[in-house]
Amino acid sequence: KRERGMSEGVNGQEDGMAWWAKFAMLGGIFSVVLMVFGPLGYRAGLLGVSGAVLLAPGMAVTLAAVSFLFAIVGLYLSVRRGLTAERMPVLVGGGLSLAIVINMAMQFGAASAVPPIHDITTSPEDPPLFVAVVDLRGAEDNPLEYDAENLIEPTRSAYPFVQPIVTELAPAAAYAKALALVEDFGWDVAAASEADGLIEATDTTLMYGFKDDVAVRVRAEGTGSRIDLRSVSRVGQSDLGANATRIKAFIDRF
Repeated sequence: KRERGMSEGVNGQEDGMAWWAKFAMLGGIFSVVLMVFGPLGYRAGLLGVSGAVLLAPGMAVTLAAVSFLFAIVGLYLSVRRGLTAERMPVLVGGGLSLAIVINMAMQFGAASAVPPIHDITTSPEDPPLFVAVVDLRGAEDNPLEYDAENLIEPTRSAYPFVQPIVTELAPAAAYAKALALVEDFGWDVAAASEADGLIEATDTTLMYGFKDDVAVRVRAEGTGSRIDLRSVSRVGQSDLGANATRIKAFIDRF
């Protein structure tokens, strides 16, 4: 009995795997589950925006950080005391936990590197207006009125590449090319009027399924055309640079 008690005190277990190894492994697994539950819960309507992008990831990274500490200590104990059964669980749990912590650190860095805005346009003095998209948006979605006073300087500072497209193409040809690009990007076209030179569409993000509305406006300029774009997130204060990236991709492709 005395020998068994001493063994249990060293290993932290009576039979099988030590409790701290189980915690490290299960903590890593559940932190991944929480991270996945965020976007899936939002898409299924089980979570709101705050729950999907703040609560679930916050719980995940907290659990991952604790589990990673347990994994570090557990790895030390398993090696020092020759506990072979505990090594794989702490390695698996530690690896998963570290991946979650690194992922959240990268997202935090991305959020810190861009201004907390979600309405980007190549023409802040005269932004393209939305017409058809208005009826597709909910009452709680971000407003579509362009706040020039608070958006022009942050946009120019963070995204100097967000500039109008000036082309030698005639308006009709430029409009046709722009519409073809919108369709190639897979955006859902809400309205397209060559007479008005306006295309309205919606892009749905891959992970969370967030919807961002896009307007493409074509006007004659000299003997050619000028194309302006605007991309607005329906939800969230910061878009993490997604709208500017979308506009740049369109500019580059055009």
